[in-house]
Amino acid sequence: MKHIPAVVLSLLLALISVSCVSNQTGRSGYEEKSWLFSVSDADSIDINMYKTAVEVNLWNNNEIFVISESNNGNFPDCYISGSTLLCKIDGKEECSRGTVKVYVPESFFAEQWKISTVSGSVKASLLWGKDCEINTTSGSITLEKCELKEAAVSSTSGKIVADKLVCSSNADFSSTSGSVRIRGALSKLDVNTTSGAIEIDMDEPFYGNCSVSSLSGAIRIGMPDNSGFRFEYNSLTGLVTDDFTAFKGKGSGNVTYKNGGISIVAETLTGAISLEKKTKRIN
Repeated sequence: MKHIPAVVLSLLLALISVSCVSNQTGRSGYEEKSWLFSVSDADSIDINMYKTAVEVNLWNNNEIFVISESNNGNFPDCYISGSTLLCKIDGKEECSRGTVKVYVPESFFAEQWKISTVSGSVKASLLWGKDCEINTTSGSITLEKCELKEAAVSSTSGKIVADKLVCSSNADFSSTSGSVRIRGALSKLDVNTTSGAIEIDMDEPFYGNCSVSSLSGAIRIGMPDNSGFRFEYNSLTGLVTDDFTAFKGKGSGNVTYKNGGISIVAETLTGAISLEKKTKRIN
């Protein structure tokens, strides 16, 4: 959990209404603007930026706190619409190196997280919620210790990293040229890239089916021993290896481990495919 700077804490003491706005001096050459919202007014958060980087973290207070940095005096609009906290900006007025940081209470369970940027990066830690949709054009996406029911994460060229992700239903990741790296405990997983490499490191066996495809990127899937699965592979020129069945080969086909069960599908045109047996990790 990140600590809030003393200047921010002193600011909060001065905020007495449900949604307050103030300006203050931040890092050199930047101004800061902040908003404070009652957690009872919002069950979803929707952030839409262009170049601005977005960060989401927990903090030790019962309100939702938003703080934005700008080097040209232009800030996003942040307000409650219905039961959704909206934070958005006109891309033509946006500063080139701005940031928006959102702090939510530990108990905040969102019906929906929705975060979108063009070139701004997205970093979210300890998100808790039902649905999560994150997309960027070139900005990187990093998720840390998030617990969600469903997740849809996509980027055109930005790198995607999800560490210690828990997803109880569908998890869908896609990228055109950026790589995708996922570690966690997932029910059903779909990952698609065009040229980006795909790395999946499971802390628990898959609960449901897994489908991974890349046009030219390598695919690596690591998971602990389990009750069985059916592995379907397709690689035109890349080598295919499976630690569980000791299979090694090329082309397309399928192998069954133990009594079968869930389906694991991996497809790539020229990249290698490896299915690795990993030691189960506790944390």
